[in-house]
Amino acid sequence: MSWYARLGIGFCLTCSVFLARGQVKISGIVTNKEDGKPMPGLSVTVKAKAGTTMLTYGLTDNKGAYQLTFKTTSDSVLITVSGMSIQKKTLSYPNKTGQQNFDMAYEGIVLKELKVTPPKIRRLNDTLNYAVDQFTGKNDRTIGEVLKKMPGIKVAENGSITYQDKPINKFYIENQDLLEGRYGIATNNIAAKDVETVQVLENHQPIKALKNKEFTDEGALNLKLKDGAKNVWVANAQLGAGLSPLLWNNELLGTYFGKGKQLITTYKGNNTGDDSGADLRNFYGGDRNLPFPVSLGIQSPIEPGLSRKRYLLNQDHAFSLNHLRTLGKDYKLTTNISYLNDRQEKNSYSRTENFLPGDSTLVIEERLKSITRYHHLDGSLKLNANTERFYFENSLNFSGDLQRRENGTVENQQLISQERTAPYFKISNNLSLLRNYKKLTFRINSYNGYGKLNDGLAVQPMLYPLLFSDPGFPIGMDQSLTQRLFISQNSFSFRIKDGKFSQNYLATANASLLKLNSSLQSILENGSLGKQTDSLSNHLNWNRYDFGLAPEYSYLEKKTNISLKLPLSYIRLDRNDLIPNRRTGQERVFFMPSLSANYQLNLLWQFSAYAGYSQNIEGAENGYTGYVMQSYRYLVQNEGKLPERSMQSYRIGFRYNHPIKMVFASFYSTYYRSKMNLLYGNEFQDFLTLRKTLDIPNTANGHSFMLNLDKGFNGLIQKLSLDAGYDNSENTQLNQTSLTRFLNLKYSAGLRVNGKLGEWADFNYGLRYGSTKSILKNDDRDFAPIQSATQSGGINLFPSKEIVIRLRYENGYNSAVTGSGRAMNFADAGIRYRLKKLEFNLEYNNIFNTKRYIAAAYNGIGSYYSSYELRPSQVLMKVRFKIK
Repeated sequence: MSWYARLGIGFCLTCSVFLARGQVKISGIVTNKEDGKPMPGLSVTVKAKAGTTMLTYGLTDNKGAYQLTFKTTSDSVLITVSGMSIQKKTLSYPNKTGQQNFDMAYEGIVLKELKVTPPKIRRLNDTLNYAVDQFTGKNDRTIGEVLKKMPGIKVAENGSITYQDKPINKFYIENQDLLEGRYGIATNNIAAKDVETVQVLENHQPIKALKNKEFTDEGALNLKLKDGAKNVWVANAQLGAGLSPLLWNNELLGTYFGKGKQLITTYKGNNTGDDSGADLRNFYGGDRNLPFPVSLGIQSPIEPGLSRKRYLLNQDHAFSLNHLRTLGKDYKLTTNISYLNDRQEKNSYSRTENFLPGDSTLVIEERLKSITRYHHLDGSLKLNANTERFYFENSLNFSGDLQRRENGTVENQQLISQERTAPYFKISNNLSLLRNYKKLTFRINSYNGYGKLNDGLAVQPMLYPLLFSDPGFPIGMDQSLTQRLFISQNSFSFRIKDGKFSQNYLATANASLLKLNSSLQSILENGSLGKQTDSLSNHLNWNRYDFGLAPEYSYLEKKTNISLKLPLSYIRLDRNDLIPNRRTGQERVFFMPSLSANYQLNLLWQFSAYAGYSQNIEGAENGYTGYVMQSYRYLVQNEGKLPERSMQSYRIGFRYNHPIKMVFASFYSTYYRSKMNLLYGNEFQDFLTLRKTLDIPNTANGHSFMLNLDKGFNGLIQKLSLDAGYDNSENTQLNQTSLTRFLNLKYSAGLRVNGKLGEWADFNYGLRYGSTKSILKNDDRDFAPIQSATQSGGINLFPSKEIVIRLRYENGYNSAVTGSGRAMNFADAGIRYRLKKLEFNLEYNNIFNTKRYIAAAYNGIGSYYSSYELRPSQVLMKVRFKIK
């Protein structure tokens, strides 16, 4: 029996054991002994009579009621009720379901001199409350800087936030989702001093009508502001200038947070390496339902794995307007508009090694330069009502590059110029309705969207002369590609809930209609285009229709959630290839069951597991049959047959959460095995690459694990973070004319420390290690692992209340690099001075003037080496001041 089959059987047996164990439920009313009135907010705990570990706990509600559910083998338990200025009372109760009421009495407390230090983290049911002031250092200006110091919360380099290594599903400010996923606008701009508490809402269900009906294991963040930051207009600005070359860095921020109205408007612009567009990134995923299946691109440098501040050669302007207003009792209207204008320049040298059959290696060396200019506009208008009985949401969205131009050159055996233009736009509307009727829940969703992409790529000189028959001497190639896409996704479902069990039946009807037109033509000496030919053109109508029925059966109670999904899908695919006048149709029926479980072992430990099977037909990117030049050295022609993929996937995980001791840990392990009917590979002709397809079934499999630990402290060390990971994937690829089975191994480990040296300094240190190795089956070559390590450390000194001195050092190492470039060093320094409402910042970045960042790693059946040009040393003075 295979490993994953044993895992699946073990998973099902584990779920059965969890269900078979009996649960005890004790409830009651807590009242005042003197007047008989209910007493809300008192703590009620349960532990085994002879035990020391708490089994469960809760708080009395507004009516003084409590209800506790637990499991124990003890014959009796101890129930304790306690609260501030209340005489604690403990009663013994038999280990069986029943009711126990309490009458409580007040007691006076005589205190001598007492100094109370509130805990950094407090738990209230499923909500963790982080006291912001206790995590804020003297150098921390924005709430995003403070979030990085909070145990259990991680802020990635791109600004995305995870809680216990799972992305948050909502980001609220005063319980309102103003930013609709663009929460970098808040984390990088809202002052830490204005935030009272950061709340983590565990297992957060954003739709109130689905609470206790539909389980989610994702968390959400909510910023609770201080009273002084509410109902006031705030306007701040920053002006910055510097040298090497002439530098500028400017900002403008306006905010208002009231009970029925919220507003954040921002402007950022600079040429100093700060990515102003990072604030505008949508971490909810944005409009993923309108993906263009095919895209062109110039060959440009791959960005290195270090902070963008080190290498981003930019000139950008970013603007955002975010407004939320309540309409009546239940409705809210949210408007989000953003605009980004950017120019980015990249320069690098790259060396790609492709391991070919017969102990040979193809080496492609390139010196790459590129400049990208674009104007991006994004917006949404959403009307929303979210109550316990009714949910309504209608969102109108638009986005697009009003202009996009990419220029670049490649130096290998010759000088190659590239130019791409790719303006596009998308518009969509998403409607969702949900209504509860006692035990029934009805839900309707309808998404409809349209998008258009005009893509063009011109390359000189002529690299594929055998494809063209134009007279004379063509000087280059021009690829045009137009795609028009309409998507409609509709569903209706009803849920029946009977106690802890529920049934949900979902019916879906989806359509995807694509028109794809492309033409690859030569560029003649006079600048005109050569004639169009059928083999170099595509005129494809691609229509896909999906109809499905998805029953779901779930069991949900306080500690256990089990869900079985049995979706059945019918797919009809119509392809009309107009150039060869070939019309084909395909029909498939897919059954994709999955089983998931979450179990709260006790107050600290949580177990989760998943097993699933999926099937799909790949998209139009594999359906066109004429040549398309996707880049100057990558030419694609499909055989016409579509790839079909099936996959088994399994996952188990454990999470540990102890807020009082500030310990958060998680472990996840995954395994997958996939099958596909077609085999893809590359055929190299010097530095040019042609994609080839063979009608050969093949498999791929892999497994991985990830371990994370966060621990908060109150002494010299404030936060310690550790992580370790392993990934093993095995695949088959067509390599020239041979089949190659290869294995990729990846190891990673990391350490991060935040600390405090009394009132005069704080510090941070980070270490990250990675190793990659490629193994070719039935090949005698032994490729040495490529190991890399990066270290970073910083210290902030506080000689006085008004002055902060910042020092930072980074070091990078790569075992595949030889000579002086194997170890790379960076250093920065800065000083900040506050004078009343003014804040002066003097920065000196890249003190050693390190010019290039060198990296190497294995990639499939090859390796990649890159030397990327960095920003030079620069000195910058910034002045931040309050306008209102």
